[in-house]
Amino acid sequence: MGISTGVYGIYGVALSAIVFACGVEPTTTASVEQPGINMQGINMQGINMQGIDMQGMAMQGFSVDGASLAGAPLGNVRIERGELWAEQGGAPLRGAALVGAHLFAQVRNLHVSPPTSARVEYRITAITPEVAQYDPTRSGNTYLYALEQWVAETGLWQAACAADADGKSLAIPVAAIFDERGDRKLAPSLFTFGCTSGVIAKCYRWGYRPWLTGEGDLASIHWACTRLARADYCGDGTPHTRNGTSIDVWDRLPAPGPIQRRVLLPALGMVFEAGWNTGGAVCMSRARWLQDDAYLLTDACPDRLVAPGLGMRLCDTVAEVLGHDANAQIFDASYINLDLGGLLGR
Repeated sequence: MGISTGVYGIYGVALSAIVFACGVEPTTTASVEQPGINMQGINMQGINMQGIDMQGMAMQGFSVDGASLAGAPLGNVRIERGELWAEQGGAPLRGAALVGAHLFAQVRNLHVSPPTSARVEYRITAITPEVAQYDPTRSGNTYLYALEQWVAETGLWQAACAADADGKSLAIPVAAIFDERGDRKLAPSLFTFGCTSGVIAKCYRWGYRPWLTGEGDLASIHWACTRLARADYCGDGTPHTRNGTSIDVWDRLPAPGPIQRRVLLPALGMVFEAGWNTGGAVCMSRARWLQDDAYLLTDACPDRLVAPGLGMRLCDTVAEVLGHDANAQIFDASYINLDLGGLLGR
């Protein structure tokens, strides 16, 4: 089984001794990025804010109002099953019929007082069907959207998404928004375009399509997956990983699930890390707590990872996770790495 190291590769030398010390159960999974391995990221939406005026700005969401195509307004803009729909002159439009559509996004900067807001114009330059390899649930292909942002200072359109692992700059629409804390919210007037280089789209492509029914609460599992994919242990929107770090992901969704499955043998050097819910990590493994930076989390989120009067919330198996949260349904294993500067997080 090959291991994909992603953008920046595996950091340092894996502490393989910890694998044996912790009694880790087999935890590798099927993956659409590489069999057994998924790649993490730190960006939620992955939308680049191009231009000097956009420095410090963060995406709130794309507006269902103000959209147009060929100079004529679009109405009833909405997201259905991961696909953008609209109407013009009473006729429904979807798929490639929306190439050339212009949309506006709401962005804001919370790092200044008072916070500032702006509207940014985007256009769709291409629409292609999602490829079958990124549909592990076999629930049907959706569409991928190439987006460009208008940059007033240069008078040019610029790509809104960074290239993903396939070298493509594309986005997937989701009928919800995610705020600065990583909280998922339903907003009737806003939706998200998640770049395929960001974790919203990564979790979608791992099979956690929020609208699916019959396999558990996929909207919540998708949300929990975004916490996992950024190592957002505290559930406050702060990532504790590096782009391209390799992890194993699996779930315990009901039949016909699980979507990401465990197989017999773990990848060499990987150890159980955590179980997750929408609020972040339910608990973390002893191997993860051995790292210096992990101890800093006791100050960052003591109510979450340290049980009052009981010490650290530890879990080295799925069963131990479920002892802390019986509803936890998504889990991961990762590398424990060492470099010359000391112990590092994943």
